[in-house]
Amino acid sequence: MIVRRADPPQQLLSWPLRRASLRRASLRRASLRRSSLLWASLLVVASCGGSTPVGDGHDHDHDTGVHVVDPVEVAVDVRFEAEVREGRVVGGIPRFEVSIGEVVAVRITSDVSDQLHLHVYDAMADVGPGMEADLVVRADVPGVFEAELHGSGLRVFELEVS
Repeated sequence: MIVRRADPPQQLLSWPLRRASLRRASLRRASLRRSSLLWASLLVVASCGGSTPVGDGHDHDHDTGVHVVDPVEVAVDVRFEAEVREGRVVGGIPRFEVSIGEVVAVRITSDVSDQLHLHVYDAMADVGPGMEADLVVRADVPGVFEAELHGSGLRVFELEVS
């Protein structure tokens, strides 16, 4: 009878290397989690920022926009209208084009109660059956900005400032 010595399993021979590999994988996962959290935080901050709570159950706050103007005190240069009916924007989502510095008024009508928000400009207005909402802003930030209904997330219009 021949007795052979059993070779140790490959896993035991390479344990220090395997341990180092597991440590690197763990560090990569932790780094990925941190960067994912950072990107998620930046996305939330970039979408809307501010400090005055919104009482509609919305998940973030807003400042009163510094671009919002009182139409009684300032002449409106450009006027637009949009209508929301049965959960859709009548005629499709419009893009309103204005020049930098113009005072813009957008009148919104809706068959459901909600809060309209023009991103970046932080202009907000309550809409609902039987009431028209007017957003009036001085267009001094160039770019394309969307307005949405907070409750439904419906994009109502885009404002292009150039």
